[in-house]
Amino acid sequence: MRRLKDYEMLAFGCRRAGKVRDEGRSYYSIGVLYDNIKKHKKAIDYYLKFLQVCKSINDSHGEALAYNCIGVDYQLLGEADLELTKKAIEYHTLHENLADINGKFLASINLGLCYDRLGDSKNSIFHFQNGLKYSIQMSNISGQSVAMGNIGKIGTKDLSDNKDKMKIFVEKYLKLSTELRD
Repeated sequence: MRRLKDYEMLAFGCRRAGKVRDEGRSYYSIGVLYDNIKKHKKAIDYYLKFLQVCKSINDSHGEALAYNCIGVDYQLLGEADLELTKKAIEYHTLHENLADINGKFLASINLGLCYDRLGDSKNSIFHFQNGLKYSIQMSNISGQSVAMGNIGKIGTKDLSDNKDKMKIFVEKYLKLSTELRD
């Protein structure tokens, strides 16, 4: 709680001094601290303040980070309320549209998870496939494994209807798992 108060004081001081970027960093830090104590609604409030600052100074990297953080918090809150999962989709989509390739990978995986929670396997698989595409572009073996594992979990019926496709998928997943010693 002391660190929260320190960052709130810092944000106030930065705002008064006209140090907008530092004010935004303080809001981000407060959001992270609230996330650490599982107060996701409160964290969202501060990530939204961080987002406003990022937009005001044209910081697209910070803006993408804010969208991701807000989306993840709505995703966590959406475990009990599907409307909040839909809100998470909005923010993850904004993140995906603005992010670099690593951010697009993260947003795609999060979107896949959100659509899966809503029971929309078609959109879920679409986003996991995008995540796989991005992880291949980055040569990220771990990311490929995550994407393929989720595709396999969601798309088992679709894959089992096509034995050749299922064989290729399973062999690739086993190869990645072996490389990761998983």
